[in-house]
Amino acid sequence: MTDYMTRRFELKNGIRMPDGPKPPKPLNKVSPKTAAKEKAAKKEDKANGVDDKVKTKWFKARRREMVGVCQCGCARKSSKFEDDNFHASACHILPQRLFESVALHPLNCVERNFWEGCHTNMDNQSMDKWPMFADWEDIKERFYILAPLLTDQERATNFYAHLESLVYATAAKPIIITGDEINGKILAITQAV
Repeated sequence: MTDYMTRRFELKNGIRMPDGPKPPKPLNKVSPKTAAKEKAAKKEDKANGVDDKVKTKWFKARRREMVGVCQCGCARKSSKFEDDNFHASACHILPQRLFESVALHPLNCVERNFWEGCHTNMDNQSMDKWPMFADWEDIKERFYILAPLLTDQERATNFYAHLESLVYATAAKPIIITGDEINGKILAITQAV
């Protein structure tokens, strides 16, 4: 008889007592796979010169600049006054993962409500809706400042090309003054097309 059959026979006939339940195996707070990913991301950040302390300081500085209201025009409260979640209201204009050279630039940020979806809408919806935001002029001004700081590789991304086309498509068109001036009054004004 095999060991399995012998053990079963002994349990069935009461010769042997069953083993107790196995002790519970403690669960990991973070799975080994996730822990490895986080460790690799931290190592990569340190290699790129970005440290958690630097990011924390950057978010705290953006918090001091926030006004507590979403700037997209919806007038909802942002998370400025929530100590655990204030960083969720700092929405990057140029995404950190694509534009590492300006990821922690002070102007690469606008204030958005996170819980009702304004931050998510800006990140995930079509960029064509950005000109409808109340702070579009502010975003354009920041783009003009950030664009020269980008690397050529970052300027080659589709995101940059699309944002650039939106910014320059909605830029104010210059006014050309033509005609004669009589007593300080302009007779004809035409707008460039």
